[in-house]
Amino acid sequence: MRSRTWRAAVAAAGLALVVAGCGAGGDDDEGGATAAPAAAEQSGQAAGPEQGGEQSPDGPDTSDIPDPVAEVNGTEISRDEFLSVFENRYKQMGMQAQMTGQPVDEAQLKKLTTDGLVGTELLTQEAEKRGIEVSDEEIQAELEEFAETNQVSPDEFIAAMGEQGLDRDAVMEQIDKQLRVEKLITSEFGEFEVTDAEIEAAYEQIGQQQAMAGGGGAAGGGGLPPLEQVRGEVSEQVRVQKEAGAMEELSQKLRAGADVTVHL
Repeated sequence: MRSRTWRAAVAAAGLALVVAGCGAGGDDDEGGATAAPAAAEQSGQAAGPEQGGEQSPDGPDTSDIPDPVAEVNGTEISRDEFLSVFENRYKQMGMQAQMTGQPVDEAQLKKLTTDGLVGTELLTQEAEKRGIEVSDEEIQAELEEFAETNQVSPDEFIAAMGEQGLDRDAVMEQIDKQLRVEKLITSEFGEFEVTDAEIEAAYEQIGQQQAMAGGGGAAGGGGLPPLEQVRGEVSEQVRVQKEAGAMEELSQKLRAGADVTVHL
């Protein structure tokens, strides 16, 4: 069983941010910031305000978010669902912005979040159409793996999700969606293999990104662990990026023949 790193995908709207990340030049929740397993995502100081409306000193402007945000083949994507993903990602990008000095592009992030949610819904609908099923045992095993990765118990993991507005049933539903979509992607593209060359290239990129962000020197120094210590984590990052690219490809294909209305 492969190890997983924590993504906002479980916290809200499943795989939406992975799909959205592909549209952002590969900047997904797994990428670049660290080669070690990520812990449950914590809130951080966001970038400064760019516009008025509902924006506070440490948050984005959400005054223009409609309800629903979009409709996908008759299924609505609610404002609350959008905000749970958007605000989480905004916090992450706000922390990056503090290091780089570049402000968060709220308009772009809103579009990426919407596109990601639409893509996730299309993939979920396609998995259901194909009769892809997930057992209760698979969902429970996935929950336990997420909890183990974050060094907490399953109950503690559920409690942490409760702080983000998701009760146990909602968390299980998101895990169910994620597993169905993963099975769909595997059935469409097969298993994703990762080569040593890809791992080494990704490790080098992580080192360069850390150096650019002021986190140390080039790969192999400046606080970045030796490759052999983090090979598994880097390999998983590469695999996740490949999976995300496949998700983007399939979701775009499905969108071409879907009835999608975006209100944002």
